[in-house]
Order: sequence, then structure tokens, then C-alpha cells
Amino acid sequence: MKIKRIVMIFLYLLTTPWTYGQNIPEQQVSFARESKPHSYYVEQAELWAKELQLDSLSENNWYNYFRACRNAHGTSDWRSDFVNESPYLMEGGDVVSLMKQYIPQTFTYYYLSYLTQGIGTGNYENLMKAYEINPNFEGIHSSVISYAESSLDSTLRKKINKEWYKTNYISHQLLNYNYNVLMSLDSNAILFTQHDNDTYPAWMLQDAMNIRSDVTVINIDFLLLDNYREFILNKLKVKALDLGEINIDEYRLNWEKVVAHILNNYNGNKPIYLGMTLFNHLYNDFEKQLYVSGLAFRYSTTELDLVEKNKRLYQEIFFLDYLFYTFSTDPNQVNVNYQNTNYMSCFKTVYDIYKSENNLKEANKIKGLAILLADRISNPTFLARINDEFD
Repeated sequence: MKIKRIVMIFLYLLTTPWTYGQNIPEQQVSFARESKPHSYYVEQAELWAKELQLDSLSENNWYNYFRACRNAHGTSDWRSDFVNESPYLMEGGDVVSLMKQYIPQTFTYYYLSYLTQGIGTGNYENLMKAYEINPNFEGIHSSVISYAESSLDSTLRKKINKEWYKTNYISHQLLNYNYNVLMSLDSNAILFTQHDNDTYPAWMLQDAMNIRSDVTVINIDFLLLDNYREFILNKLKVKALDLGEINIDEYRLNWEKVVAHILNNYNGNKPIYLGMTLFNHLYNDFEKQLYVSGLAFRYSTTELDLVEKNKRLYQEIFFLDYLFYTFSTDPNQVNVNYQNTNYMSCFKTVYDIYKSENNLKEANKIKGLAILLADRISNPTFLARINDEFD
């Protein structure tokens, strides 16, 4: 019944006449790399559907239609009912089913048949076929690294990261940010992350540049994979956790379960950190056990004083010039700007130290940087709050 429904939707898509407005179809990239409003991706899905009316054998048309639908799905918090917003929206798996009919045995079909499976090992043979056909395709490296991580193949992850680093695909600002994250951690730390921009750059720094390879960076998305979760929990000496059947609309709940399970049951001697990029709801119940350590939260059941550490990170260790000066156009600038607001907690700690020392010159310098970062996200309420806090 589902296949019949997919075919009927596509027949509707191909035969329903409609005309363009002023907007035109644009080449689509992941919303993690270039942030645009949800409505933009919905409209782009409709525009690329029109292109498929004109040429249903074009790999480019299929790729962009898939990517627009996927971006619309992602910017709706991965709700399965996002397809109700437009008759031209489809879930990734449904789009791939149609590709198999129209463009089988192509790079685009092979690649997207893996991508729609998420970060696991499903359809990995097709991923490697795609990589063999076009190893320089923008974005495919992250997919191969996802497969390598989920299959616990550290050798493959390192190999692909070295190749990816040479392409300059990842924003230098994100590499700087993630360098500062890694330098915020104690030796042999465990760092939990959640998104593309707080994970792939960190892995790249470790694999391609051998920076802080002592740190274990774990993206909690991967912990929803049974085999991967079993391996990591065993490595951390934490008891097993059965999530059962994971519904696409229950990611939030399962992320919460995983984080709470680890924090409640970890008794090892390696320090645990949560990236400040994690959704707040994942650690709300543990706020009293979290301490600002640069660009991460150090988890500890005993009280910690990290004030001097934050001062040292700011004064001696962090790379901060990129916050003042950027010498290239960054398509990911919106995401970068929001991510950079995570500096505020560390900066506020250091600002208070300078104020207590009556070092007004340095206090005003760090206050100016905080206001600069706050101003870049174009949120007057947030900017006003930062002005009040750094007073």
C-alpha cells in the first residue's frame, strides 16, 4: 500500500500544472551548513518538483528535491507529519524509492539511499559505491565518517577525515570553535555532542591534525544505535540501556533517556563534559552538577571551582582572533554566530574576575567582545540581556 501511495504522490507531482512565482530553484545544501527558514525549504521542494516535471531522469533534480525535502524535515524537528504542509513534500525514504525506479545505479541513488537511513550502517554498500564513483562530492565525506563511526571503524574515520580536511569544506570558524572546545577539557575527557557543527569539526581536528586525540567525542545521535550504544556503555562501564522501538517523533525523549542514564550511572575516573551545543532540556535535571569549563560543561557530583581555569583558557589558550576578524564569506555564518554565543558563560566568569581586580581595561575588552557576538545574532532581547549581565 505504501509503494502505491508513493507512486500516486509522484504522479500528482509530475502531472499537476503550476507556474513559478519570482523565486527559482536553488542548489540545496544541508541546513546544518547553511541555515535558512523552514518555509524556504518547503518552497524549494515545490520548485524542484517542477524541475522533475521537466526532467525526471536528472540526477541533479532528484538530489535537490531530496535535499529540499530533507531540510524541510529537519527544520520541522524531524516530525513525520511535516509532509502535510505541502503536497510536494515527501520523506526521504519515499523519494529514494522513486529514484530506484527513475535513476537506479547512479551516484545520486546510491548516495541518498544511504543518507536516508540516517547515521547507521544500513545501505553502507551503496554509500561506498557512491564514494567510489565520486569521492569529491560535497558532503559525502561526512556520510562516510558517520558510517565509520557507527561501525566503530576508527581507521576509516581517520582516513576520510584527512581527505576531507584538504577540501576546506568545514568552516575555519567552526574548526576554531571546536579547537577551543577541545582545549576546554581535561586529559582523557569524554565529551558528549549532538549536532554536525559540534562533532565533525572536532573529529577532523583529532583525525587530520592529531589535536586532543586523548578526548573521546561521542555524538548522542549515535547512541540511539543499539550496537554503538552497547559498545560505548560497555567502554564507559555503564549498565546497558534498552530504548526499545524508536519512533521518529521520539528523538527528544530518547536523547533525554541516554544522557540521564549515563550521568546517573557513570562511576569511571575519566572526566565527563557536555557540549554547550546540547539542547537545554537534555541536562536541565543536572544543572547543579554542571560547571562552566570554557566551551563545555564539566559534570561533577562534587563541587568544583573552575574560575581560574576559565581565566587561563581566555588569556592563554583559546584562539579568539577569528571572533574579531573573518577574511572569507562563510555560508554557515548564521549557525556560526549562534554557536559563538556559547562563549558568554566563560566570558562572564572572566569579566567578573577582572572587575574584582579593578582591571577595567581587560574587563571592558571582554565585555566588548561579548556584545559583539551578541549583536551578530540580531536578537535585541538577547543583546539587552548581555549588556545587563556585563555591567
